[in-house]
Formats: sequence, structure tokens, C-alpha cells
Amino acid sequence: MDLRRPHRPRRTALALLAGALAVAGTVAGTVAVAAPAVAAPALPLDGLSEAAASALVPAVTETAGGALAGIWFEPAASAASAAAPGRLMVGTWEPALAPALAALGATPVVRDGPRRDPSAALRALTERTATGMPASLAAFGVDETTQQLVVSEVDGAPGFPVTELLAGLDPSAVRIETVPAAPRRQAAIGGGDTVSDGSKRCTAGFATTDGSTGWLLTAGHCTRDSSTWYSGADQSTVGSGARTAGGSTDVGAIPVTGDWTLSPTVGGTTVTGSRAAPVGSSVCLTGSTSGRSCGPVDRKDVTVNFDGQQQRGLTAVSTCAKEGDSGGPYITSDGQAQGVHTGAGGNGCTSYFTPIGTALSAMGLSLKTG
Repeated sequence: MDLRRPHRPRRTALALLAGALAVAGTVAGTVAVAAPAVAAPALPLDGLSEAAASALVPAVTETAGGALAGIWFEPAASAASAAAPGRLMVGTWEPALAPALAALGATPVVRDGPRRDPSAALRALTERTATGMPASLAAFGVDETTQQLVVSEVDGAPGFPVTELLAGLDPSAVRIETVPAAPRRQAAIGGGDTVSDGSKRCTAGFATTDGSTGWLLTAGHCTRDSSTWYSGADQSTVGSGARTAGGSTDVGAIPVTGDWTLSPTVGGTTVTGSRAAPVGSSVCLTGSTSGRSCGPVDRKDVTVNFDGQQQRGLTAVSTCAKEGDSGGPYITSDGQAQGVHTGAGGNGCTSYFTPIGTALSAMGLSLKTG
């Protein structure tokens, strides 16, 4: 997100189907899939770009239906950038659905063994920790590639082990991982080159609007108990009357009413939309402390423990962040807004963001695009 004073990609299209697919009904839990009405479209020899794979997600989700068992992007072994080709992997519990998924352009992965439901484990653990999260529990969310609920336990943290929280859950649907440190929100005290309320320094997020006023989206733990925000070397006023989302949604917004103009860009990249990137694809955070850092999306719908408070619906990314990066925007290489940075865990290189759709809905705002 750039704030500029007055004076102030190419999109990849993917044909999802060359023709209609006929899918028969379900009988006694099995799905019969008819052959495609026309020949399946040939995939590009170099595979799918991340943008093309993202565009394919709605179609494969609808086709797989209740038999869907994970969606993730798998870059080519030699991939050096987000523009490099790869494959959209789609897990399914029904072997008969594989031809239909392949015809769409995806790579089907038929799951072995008994069917398990990590979503049920996710719901159960969410309910069990709704009133408070122990210090030993860092975060939890579903791993799309294995269809397991991954529970992150803080190494050496006081309190009871996380195994006590998992009693009665399907053990095949749960995986425990150890992390070296607990997550922390990342608003810093000190000077900076982005936004500050005079005591906290955070990062400018996305340009948004309520239809009449421009608003700067950022983290809620930045705007909470704050009003007037400043930016620039001379710390001139950005705006007063900052708002913060209710509940545990860590999003806030600053009205841009001072001598500034909102630009729908992030680090020189124009924001063009908000299509969600699938697990495995690369997204980049621009933080006022860390600068630009990129990494793959690890998990979605993650619940994180920030100082004993449960924060749900976050996305986890393998990228490093530091104090002061809070509120920073995550974006894809082709300009798709992904979310707003809230904090990081472990050694600071597992970062968490509030998805852009959740953030905009919580604040009643619309994304500005260029």
C-alpha cells in the first residue's frame, strides 16, 4: 500500500472446460462419472501458472463436491518465481471423480485408506478453546495436502500438553507439530516510515472505500484505542477517527482525510482484485520493518493463540515478519489482494494474515483496485 501526496499484468485466462461433463448421481455413497461429452482440453506443455490455477479452483470445487479432499498448487521442481508453471492438485475420496477433475485441467489425487474428516476435528478444537487458549497451543488448521488438522505446540511452554485437548478426536485426522516460540502480534513502538499514532508503528495495508471516503486497511490491534494516524518523514496527519472491527477479527481502518491520496498499489504492484490463492502458491507480504518477503500459503482457516485470545479464520504463510509489520498487505504477483498481516509464530517465519474478504466484510468497506 502506497500513500502518496497530491502530484501525484498481465492477466492469465484459463478455459475451464472444452465441453460439458456429465456426472451421474450418487448411489449408496458411490459416485458414477460419465465420460466427458467432448475430448478433454489439452493442458499447456509447461503446466499452469499460479493465476491460472487460482481461476480453476471454483470449477474443481463444484465438481468434487462432498468428495473434495484438499486443493493445493504444486510448483514445478525448477520453479524460480510465481510465474513458473505448476499443477493444481485436487484430492478426492472418490476414484470415479478423477477423470472429471483431470478433464478440467487439475491433477487428481485419490486418497488412500479410510475416509477422515479434519474439518470435524477443526470444529471440535475450535469449540474447546473458544473461551481461552493455553500457552502450550500456538495454532491449528487443516493441511490441505494431507487432510489432517495440524496442531502447533509451543516447545517448553507452561501448562498442560495439547494432547489433552485432542481427546476423543480421530487420531488419523490430527498431526501435532512443535514450534520454538508462541505467536506474537507485531505492532512496534518506535519511529518508522509508514503509519504511526504517536506511540505504535504499524504498516499501511490496502486502499479501500465506503463509497465516499477512502480508508486505509490495517491491523485491528494497531487501531484499537487510537484515533489520529500519521505518516511520512514529517509525520503529517493521514486521518482521524480510526475504526476497529468487533470481536476477535484483527482488522482496523484509518480514514484518509489529511493531505494524502490513496493509491491502490502495494510495493509498486497494482491491486487488481481479491481472488484467493490456493494452498501451495506464493504470496508476498510488504511490511514497514521487513520490506517485501514471499512464501507459499501453508494452511487456511487457522486458529491462532495470541496472548490467550483465540483468533480464527487466519491464513498461515511460510514467510518471515518482524515487529512493525502488523497491518501489512499480502498480495500475489499478479496483483490479487490476499489479506492483512496480524502476527507471526515460531521463529517469526510462520506468518498469519486475516483474509481480505473477512477484513472488508468486518469493516463494511470495498477494495480499491487499479
